[in-house]
Amino acid sequence: MVHLVNPCHIVLLAISITNVASEIIRGVNLGGWLVTEEWITPSVFSSTSTEDEWSLCNALGKNNCRSQLENHWKTFFTRDDLVDIKATGLNAIRIPVGYWAVNVQDDEPYVDGQYPYLIQAVGWAAEVGLEVLIDLHGAPGSQNGQDNSGLIGAVLFPSNTSNSDRSLTVLRNLTQEFTKDIYGSTVTGIELMNEPRLSDANFPMTQLRTFYEDASEIVRNASARPINITFHDAFWGPSYWSNYDPTNPSSTSPPTDLTLDTHQYYAFPPQNNLSHPEIISSICGISQLLKRPASTSGIPPTIVGEFSLEVGKPPTDFQPQDDDNLSQDQAQRTWYRLLFEAQNAAYTPSSPGQSSIGWYYWTWKTEWDIDTWSYRRGVADGYIPSDVSNASTYAFPVLGNGCVDSGFNYTAPRYAGAAGGRSVGVVSVWTILSGLCAVFWMTLG
Repeated sequence: MVHLVNPCHIVLLAISITNVASEIIRGVNLGGWLVTEEWITPSVFSSTSTEDEWSLCNALGKNNCRSQLENHWKTFFTRDDLVDIKATGLNAIRIPVGYWAVNVQDDEPYVDGQYPYLIQAVGWAAEVGLEVLIDLHGAPGSQNGQDNSGLIGAVLFPSNTSNSDRSLTVLRNLTQEFTKDIYGSTVTGIELMNEPRLSDANFPMTQLRTFYEDASEIVRNASARPINITFHDAFWGPSYWSNYDPTNPSSTSPPTDLTLDTHQYYAFPPQNNLSHPEIISSICGISQLLKRPASTSGIPPTIVGEFSLEVGKPPTDFQPQDDDNLSQDQAQRTWYRLLFEAQNAAYTPSSPGQSSIGWYYWTWKTEWDIDTWSYRRGVADGYIPSDVSNASTYAFPVLGNGCVDSGFNYTAPRYAGAAGGRSVGVVSVWTILSGLCAVFWMTLG
């Protein structure tokens, strides 16, 4: 059966996107900077056989590790990066930090020194017009046992109250600092914890919810001005958190100063074995969930705080030769374009009152500029729109249900870096659609 789509839906959706543009978060993560990850910056780890920051500093010793990381902090992200981020139509950055930037102990191999660079980055963001979400990416004991927490291994965060207490100290410090008048309103939110991995035996949901309650109270009480509180869904999905208010267990609606963070990846289990059509269908399902009115679903304002273009394998499996031929691989760049625009459409609100409020891509760059993980690489090679805030740079139309028209006839340019928008010209496309809309209604009449 052929399903006819009212062309007005497409035109009206474009209009509604324009109307809510000022509310939409379109951002990137500054991944691998103040919390290092070996796959993002392998040169930082190359003198050792380690894969996380704890082990790196343990192998090098504190003095050598501080020297190595100080150079990395100075050079991996600079003001020029934030200027480039702004130039691509992005309006926000998410900055991951580890607890050890604020609260490191003598018996831990970590080194501090990141804080001045965080302050500097917030200053740069203010200058170029980017909002900042500060994210507690690594908690004491590790909240997920992965490299992004600073320590691969067991999930030991829930093993004692000291780990929770230290995390609360860090959140209090970050809140007190970045709600000062000197920063204006550049820092819009504090994220309580990145990607906690739960288990009934070791890290139950009840314990995480208790931490969220305590942490939310800390942030609210420590802030010198109103600031958003962001919390991760712990991979339980947005619907689980309907009507959740960590400071009011009997709440029947989500508070306005609370944001849910959900990460949507197709590189990791259980989503890593889907076919391309199944991935696009899954993304469309998320779109329809997040575009429901929050007053109906109860889902708090929601960001997709991390997503990428990788499917089927984790980034740690990457080899430099994997994307050597991308510049000539037209089919691959066509798929990347569809995958990016499908997620952009899904995670972007199309009208006020929806749960969706925007997204942050993971990540702006990697040392190798891995094709599926580096946003700047995608822009340079033409499979990410050159100005994501401008719908005229998109290749795929968006349907009335908030999902891209994956059947639209688009093929990436023959060579990477060529213009990647609709070859007939976007103005022409929208003119045609407007005409179709008029004909549609005339026919009905």
